[in-house]
Amino acid sequence: MATDMPVHSSMADQAVPAPPTRIQDTLLQSVSWICDHYGFGKSPEALTAGLPKGGLLSPSLALAALSNAGLSAGLIERNAQSLPNQLMPMVLLRHEQGGCILLGRRRDPQADDKRSFLYQVVLPEISGEAVEVSQLEMDQMYTGFAVLVKPRAKVDTRAGEQAPQAAGHWLLSTLWRYRRYYRSAAIGAVLINVLALSSIFFTMNVYDRVVPNQAFVTLWSLGIGVAVAMVFEAVARYVRAHLLDVAGKKADLVLGTMLFRQALSIQMEHKPASSGSFANQLREFESVRDFATSATLAAISDLPFVLMFVGVIFAIGGPLGWVPLLLIPLILLVSVIIQWPLARTMKENLRESSLKQGVLVESVEGLETLKAVGGEAYMQRRWETFSALSAATSLKSRQLSSLATGVVAFLQQLQTVALIIIGVYLIDAGDLTMGALIATVMLAGRATAPLGQVIGLAVRFQQAKAALQSLNKLMAMPVDRDSDREYLAKPTLSGQIALKNVAFAYPAPPMQPNPPVLQGINLSIQAGERVAILGRIGSGKSTLLRVMARLYSPVEGQMFTDGLDVNQIDPADWRKAVGYVGQDARLFYGSLRENVMIGRPESTAEEFLRVLRLTGLDRVAARHPQGINLPIGEMGEGLSGGQRQLVSLARSLLARPKLLLLDEPTSAMDTQSEAQFLEHLKHATEGQAVVVVTHRPSLLALVERIVVVDDGKVVADGPKDKILASLAGKSANSAAPAQPTARTQKVRVGPPRPVAVPGEAAQ
Repeated sequence: MATDMPVHSSMADQAVPAPPTRIQDTLLQSVSWICDHYGFGKSPEALTAGLPKGGLLSPSLALAALSNAGLSAGLIERNAQSLPNQLMPMVLLRHEQGGCILLGRRRDPQADDKRSFLYQVVLPEISGEAVEVSQLEMDQMYTGFAVLVKPRAKVDTRAGEQAPQAAGHWLLSTLWRYRRYYRSAAIGAVLINVLALSSIFFTMNVYDRVVPNQAFVTLWSLGIGVAVAMVFEAVARYVRAHLLDVAGKKADLVLGTMLFRQALSIQMEHKPASSGSFANQLREFESVRDFATSATLAAISDLPFVLMFVGVIFAIGGPLGWVPLLLIPLILLVSVIIQWPLARTMKENLRESSLKQGVLVESVEGLETLKAVGGEAYMQRRWETFSALSAATSLKSRQLSSLATGVVAFLQQLQTVALIIIGVYLIDAGDLTMGALIATVMLAGRATAPLGQVIGLAVRFQQAKAALQSLNKLMAMPVDRDSDREYLAKPTLSGQIALKNVAFAYPAPPMQPNPPVLQGINLSIQAGERVAILGRIGSGKSTLLRVMARLYSPVEGQMFTDGLDVNQIDPADWRKAVGYVGQDARLFYGSLRENVMIGRPESTAEEFLRVLRLTGLDRVAARHPQGINLPIGEMGEGLSGGQRQLVSLARSLLARPKLLLLDEPTSAMDTQSEAQFLEHLKHATEGQAVVVVTHRPSLLALVERIVVVDDGKVVADGPKDKILASLAGKSANSAAPAQPTARTQKVRVGPPRPVAVPGEAAQ
């Protein structure tokens, strides 16, 4: 089934303010209806998770959304009368109105035309129930394109080897999708190499028949014929290159999207430590792409015809065919021998290039800090070290390539000399003609020409191989949303969360200790409850919030919400219900509006303006000539630290989360800004559960309960007044000269059980 069709650009593609009212995405609603029909119920957020949706769902994204839900889908172009009944229900694409569901059709008993039907459809914008429309109404709304849907076969391990196989390799399976282009290119290669014989036979006949007999009529006849063959050969070369370029472009778009989606989906605990090395790892896809270009594949497609040319040499020159037949294995042997040192050198070069890229990205991102502390020399020294290593391995690979190329060129020249010497003796013996000798030399050159490119292919192959091994590791990394796992559709959550014996440790390098950051955490937050988490620096407060936000997964224990293990809930639904604002407010290049709406581009203008007022960003926008479109640089350049925190908070509030996790939300604000922020936050989070990590006493006015964390453990948990009184008592006791110097003491808060309170009270 065809999957490519032109579509209208969505509203999000246009640089205009958000629409004044929310427009129903009937295509997304239709996709959701189909998923429910087949028992794959998903929320809209789960269906579009990871898709570049910037407004209304497009037909191509609808196919991807259905694939996310575990369904097979394809786009067909067909009139309504000929749509297959056995594949209903299906999604119909309508003119400027998204989609609808076609349930079935029956002949119109009142119509004279036998091609007139009555169609049973579900129109999402009217109701979720079926209505019947006439042939005329169908013709007016139907675009002629429909999405056919069927459940995808599931792997059942009981069937053993008979079970359906999982999807193939990410690269090979994508290239296989465009096999028809490569098949046509292979046919073109046959034509090119067969037609190449025409000029060789032309030369032989001219020397053997035309020149001795001065047959000028024959000369012109042969010349016209070979000219026609050369034209066809040139056309075949162009068509082959065009087919390979088209296939490469299509595969490049799919693979590039696949790799970037994988990079964004990797679980945080498995993310590479160096952002620069990670970016270089993705950039190495260019090596794989370059190897699959038309020039490389064209050279590879010519290799099988080497034996054809050798066979023709035997037919024309007899024993002369042994010369290329003996030299070709020597050329191949040189190409094989060079593979091992090249592979080792390319791996080293890839590693050193990644380290150099890591230094570059780290330096550019921290340029202000480097200038402030005078650290330029340190980073310059690291850059020069890795640059020298990378240059050395690059030089070594070029030297190996040049050596092999020189040996191959020598063997090709030796082949020509040998052919001429042996050919002269054969001519003297009357076993060969002058024309046959010249044709043999031409054929031998044509036979070894593709082999002369093998050395260049070997270098590109080793680059692509090293890059592919790196990308395979990337594609094998665990992701947030496992495609083989069926999640529960929970578009609405209460905001309640419970942690049971949760432990967590950040991944450590090999052979390095991996101390736990959280240990045996037992904590319950009720819907609408407001809780503060206090503790010393490094006690695990921020990590606890990240685990609650499911940015990281516990290594032990479980988390529950509304009686369900959170791992059973689709991550897209969880992140809609849980807002997280970290210490570092990371902003992206673009405008204020784009940064606030980055996760909810379909939000209306009213929703957008609401969060601006709640966070006070409306005043920031009012002071700038471009208003809500005020430009923001990378890393939030152009805004103060406090303003960045407000943007980060506005992002979370835009989704109206049921549980809001705040990590030092006012650390970059002055006293006045903080007071305004707290006043806005009280109104913005009415009815929502709020968990705030802070060292600032003013934020405690928001909460009714305090949890104290120390050394990765909950050491106190209870009402705010009791916890504060306990902490104040501890501080007073620590200040008294007669008090012992013990770091902790036992207190009773809430249930009658001993709780260790940190010696240093959290601010």
